Amino acid sequence: MPDAAILTAWGLPGLFLVAMLAGSVVPIPSEALLAALIYGGAPPVLATSVATVGNVVGALSLYLLGKWVSRGGGGALGRWYARRRASEGPRMERVEARLRTWGAPALLMSWLPIVGDAFVIAGGVVGVRPLPFVVFVTAGKGLRYLFVALSTAASL
Repeated sequence: MPDAAILTAWGLPGLFLVAMLAGSVVPIPSEALLAALIYGGAPPVLATSVATVGNVVGALSLYLLGKWVSRGGGGALGRWYARRRASEGPRMERVEARLRTWGAPALLMSWLPIVGDAFVIAGGVVGVRPLPFVVFVTAGKGLRYLFVALSTAASL
């Protein structure tokens, strides 16, 4: 991962990139960069919006992977997902069962570390429609970034 000073120098475009990668399977602490940018003077509402949109774009990549794999595609990515599903076994089955039971509102849990990615991928696998997917993932991830932004702003 690049040096934090470089990332803060990139400003909001850097935040978008980091949040997008964090929304996929790359473990990058986008919340720390959000806090650093707000501490450095970035407008909290704008920074929160940029981080949320970037993170949702990253989550869409996992959603599309889930849809692709559910249709029998995926190649190397499909094999990776099959291995991950096999290694996580019951947890992935529970996540998929929750999504089948609760539908798209279960995607509010997409903000959670590690398990959130499972919800996002499972959303594609079980066939959650794109619009509800985006709405609930945006709400879940946006609330997380809002909490970070408000905490940071309150500490200034």
